[in-house]
Amino acid sequence: MTTLAIGNGFTEAERARVGALYWEAFGRKLRPAFGDSAIGSAQVTAALTADRMLVARSDGEVVGVCGYHRDGRGAADLSWGRLRRALGTPAALRALLVLAPLDRRERPGVLVLDGICVDAGQRGRGVGSALLSAAVERARHYHDQWVQLSVVDTNPRAEALYRRLGFRAVGEGSLGALGQVYGFQRFTTMRKKVGE
Repeated sequence: MTTLAIGNGFTEAERARVGALYWEAFGRKLRPAFGDSAIGSAQVTAALTADRMLVARSDGEVVGVCGYHRDGRGAADLSWGRLRRALGTPAALRALLVLAPLDRRERPGVLVLDGICVDAGQRGRGVGSALLSAAVERARHYHDQWVQLSVVDTNPRAEALYRRLGFRAVGEGSLGALGQVYGFQRFTTMRKKVGE
């Protein structure tokens, strides 16, 4: 019998696994910032912030994560200073310019999620739903009234899950010509009221 548990944060021993899940889910969007998958994956994995992650474990193994923004920081610290130290000035500048259109900022009273990823072999087993329920509890803990996320047009399965769990569209956006770079054209911003 497998048991699913959601906890706050990850250990350093789990960093590589969390990074692999995050890169698998978002590497297509993030790779253009780094020009190379191996460099991008390594940079994102090193930049992950454990205290901004909810982690799903099945029988002790990480099977999913959900990042969020709080106090000016998100799931990954891809700040100028960190990128410049890791990549040098020209590559860091390029990375920041490419990442800028993907940036999500926190808002008063709203817990803004920063990436939900579930191991491909665990999809359809309630991991995503459990992570989103934990995110609502995290928002309640912080006295936020809303949980917000964005979903891209190439992920209709995720959008259907969010709608089933009570998230409603509150805005849409388009990347225009940049859609070719990131691998999606449109995104929908969705919110769920805490307590609904």
